[in-house]
Amino acid sequence: MEYKHYIEGEKIYLREVRITDVNEEYYQWMNDSEVNQYLETRFIPQSIESIRKYVEKFDGSMNEIFLAICLKENDKHIGNIKLGPINWIHRFSDVSLILGDKNYWGKGIATEAIKLITNYAFTVLNLHKLRAGCYEQNVASKKAFEKAGYGVESVFNKQYMFNSKYVNIFSLTIFNEK
Repeated sequence: MEYKHYIEGEKIYLREVRITDVNEEYYQWMNDSEVNQYLETRFIPQSIESIRKYVEKFDGSMNEIFLAICLKENDKHIGNIKLGPINWIHRFSDVSLILGDKNYWGKGIATEAIKLITNYAFTVLNLHKLRAGCYEQNVASKKAFEKAGYGVESVFNKQYMFNSKYVNIFSLTIFNEK
């Protein structure tokens, strides 16, 4: 049987995150202060075991879809994107991602991953609304979501602590208008 990619794009494809993805490189991403500076996990040192448990909890989940961002050219796992939790009654979900391999920052990978998961959420899962949050200082993430068609729906003033001061959080959304 031939393996097919789950969601295929131009430069990347998205597939389930596997236990075999939990390796030294993944561990480095989760403990790199530049990579995780806008993640809530930054407050707790991550171990291989804690990352493995996190990955395992999504296996077979109907309410959270956790996918690896992989390069088509060499199948390299460079980050993750998550859709969830999914509210099936009201048909909305959150989108979050990490691009762990800094060599691929600023190359449109995050935007492509967001577009792929958004299209999947709307066309396959028939969701109505997707939302994402980002720190005001996370300009790259905000731009990636905006390039994928998301817009700022609201601003939560002085919502989270960042570098010892309270900062604003953007809530970005996109609607399935079909």
